[in-house]
Order: sequence, then C-alpha cells, then structure tokens
Amino acid sequence: MAVYRRVGYDAPVALLVTSLLIGAFSPGRPVLAQATESSAGDAESAAAPYPDIPQMVTSFGAAIAGDQLYIYGGHTGRAHTYSREAQANILQRLDLKTSKWKPLGKGPHLQGLAMVAHGGKLYRIGGFTAKNKEGEKHDLWSKATVDRYDPATEKWQTVAAMPEPRSSFDAAVIGDRIFVVGGWQMNGAEESKWSKSAFSIDLAKKTPKWEALSEPPFQRRALSVAAHDGRIYAIGGMQKEGGPTTAVDVFDVAKRQWSKGPNLHGEPMNGFGSSAFATNGRLYVSTYDGTLQRLTPDGTKFEIVKQMDNARFFHRMLPLSKTQLLTVGGASMQTGKFDEVEIIDVGKSP
Repeated sequence: MAVYRRVGYDAPVALLVTSLLIGAFSPGRPVLAQATESSAGDAESAAAPYPDIPQMVTSFGAAIAGDQLYIYGGHTGRAHTYSREAQANILQRLDLKTSKWKPLGKGPHLQGLAMVAHGGKLYRIGGFTAKNKEGEKHDLWSKATVDRYDPATEKWQTVAAMPEPRSSFDAAVIGDRIFVVGGWQMNGAEESKWSKSAFSIDLAKKTPKWEALSEPPFQRRALSVAAHDGRIYAIGGMQKEGGPTTAVDVFDVAKRQWSKGPNLHGEPMNGFGSSAFATNGRLYVSTYDGTLQRLTPDGTKFEIVKQMDNARFFHRMLPLSKTQLLTVGGASMQTGKFDEVEIIDVGKSP
C-alpha cells in the first residue's frame, strides 16, 4: 500500500498544472495505452525495505553510488510558496545494506538541481536558490555552480561551473562525460530565459571544462534526461510555447547529432516532471500518471510495462540493480508529497 502524507505539492507544480488543466493540452498526442495482464506482469512495485525519507521533497537531486543512495535539496514547502525556508539544504544518505538514513552536512539551499554519480563521487549541478524569506516577494536565482562530493572524505569540492546558470533541467552520464540538457535561467525580477543550449564535461581530462553540444531543436524544462545505448534521451517536459509534452529528443554522442525519438504514451502531462534511467540495457521512464514505460529494443516506441501503485512526478527513479529500480520523493496531485521509498522489480522483463 502507498504511504504518503498530504502536505501539498511544489509551488511551480501547483501554478502550472492549474493553468494546464484549464486548456493548455496540445491536441494530437497519443492516447494512454492500457496495461494488459501480460505487460503488467513484467514489473512489480512494492514498498521497499527502507525507512521513509527524512524530509519529503520534490525537484531535488538524487544518485546512487556504491551501496548508498544520496539525496540533496528540493522543495519542502506547501503549494504556492517559494522561500529560503522551503528549500532543503542537507545531503542525506541511505545505506542500502543497513537501511539507515544519515545526514551528511548542510550546503546551499537548492531545488531544480541535478545530481549524478561518477567514479564513486557525487556531482551536484545547478539548481536555483530563493533569496527571499517566507512571505516575501519571490526572488529566485538559477545557479551555474558544480560541486563534487567525495564519500571517503565526506567533503565537497568546487569544480568547473557551467557556462550559464541553469535550473529545472536534468543530467546524465556516459562514460566519463556528464551531459546537461534543458532548463531555464531565473534572475530575480527579470524574465526567465529558456535554455537554447546543452553541454557536457569530460571528467577524465586533467582540467575538465564544459563544452557545448549541438544546439537542441527544442526548449523545454521540467524534463528527464537519461543515458542509453550511447545516446542522451531528453524526455518530455514543459515547452516554452505549447505547454507540457510527451516529446522525446535523442542526442547521438558519437555522431554529435539530435534526432526525434518516440513520444511517451499518454496525455501531454505525462512528460511533465518524469524521471528516467536505464538498467540492464533497457530505458525506463516513470511518468505523471503512474505508468512505468520502457523503450523497445529497436528504439522505435515506448511500451507500458506497469501501472504503479504511486503515481509520482518531480521525483527520482534510480537503478538499484539490473533487475530493480528505486523511486524516491516527488508528489501526486491527489495526495501531495511522498515519503515512501518504492522498489520496482523489472526482473521479468524480456
């Protein structure tokens, strides 16, 4: 059974979703396919043998390194609230062997960030900070900062900053390279600037620096980004014009080219605040309506594998093993934020 507390959802989620439900859905999108008995049997979801997260959050960073799950930042407040007090600033670690959470120290107040693991270390990338206090006029600023956490020393170290501030984006790793795609730049009272660029950084180089990719043929934020089969998948999100979308764009790292991928199943909202990751050679996406979708081996379409118990968005889904995925955090329009850690068994998948 689902375990949750009704505490309200992220402020941008509340505002945007309200406007979207009034009539911003785009026509012509694929209708949600119903999971059949056979497809539903490919994956099973269940409450994990892990304790609840210490603080319920949305729009946060998370990564698994070794036998440890790490989460950082995120929005903790109620709907329609943006403030320094409503942004988490603690690195939390869940030992996946002992099932115990441990706080590892405080840092900047951030949400809308990305966090990835590479070489046993964590990389905290971008996000935005609310400079205003609770009840004050919003004063929101995207960040370009990138910091590396070494679990062995339990210390952060600043690395090369991104060429431009960015939040509401996502990141993924292929080999020694981190890729960042999507997002926008908030600068206080100024109008937010939607990103037209994507970058990567090669951590194997003596002096790593960010390099521009071919310009993406889209401007989207609140998307998910995943690495699969030598490609970077930019999945769904909110468009600069046209509202939410289930569109997927694919960057071929070797060819340095963008191409169109298959759309997710479902209404446009299904691409909003999704989370994606590959495990055991298959790419999975956890969507707004609770469907777990999987890219077919030939890459031509997504198939619905499972209707999960907890429909989450602005959460994180990570690979626990070759046969299991883990979902943490996020929220539902119906129930609010989740504190349950959930395991999805995909071991029966062909």
